[in-house]
Amino acid sequence: MQIVLSAYRALLIGLVAAIVVIVSIAVFFRYVLNSPLIFSFDLATVLFVWLVFLGLAQAAHEGSHMAVDLFTAMLPEGVARPLAIVVRLLMLAIALFLIVYSWDLAMRTRMEIASMRISMIWVYLAMPVGFAVFAAYEAWSLAMSALGRPIERQGA
Repeated sequence: MQIVLSAYRALLIGLVAAIVVIVSIAVFFRYVLNSPLIFSFDLATVLFVWLVFLGLAQAAHEGSHMAVDLFTAMLPEGVARPLAIVVRLLMLAIALFLIVYSWDLAMRTRMEIASMRISMIWVYLAMPVGFAVFAAYEAWSLAMSALGRPIERQGA
């Protein structure tokens, strides 16, 4: 599983690198060559949207999602553990809900990104795909917790 997590992290790093390269090239073309690239802003924006939604699972793995743990940190282990499972179940339910509705939104879009001549569906698909990966991660995390082998958070 560590290989999958490392490959996923590499994908996210690749997206960040691609955004930096695209923006840097766009700045060079605009201000040095005085010939702006029409598609650069839109492409960087599409990649950023994908980065955000694909980053949901990585942020969960690193324990980076915002949380208020003032009271949960003071709870005894016998209460904190079942509460953590309930929270995971809620996050899984919310992710599944968002997959359904974001897929519906993506399928209803009929617009086009004019500068790249591609459908906006490629932007909207980032939501259901990102939530699906997040739901899969949460389900895996929940299963590992139920088996008594909770996942070690990378950033915690």
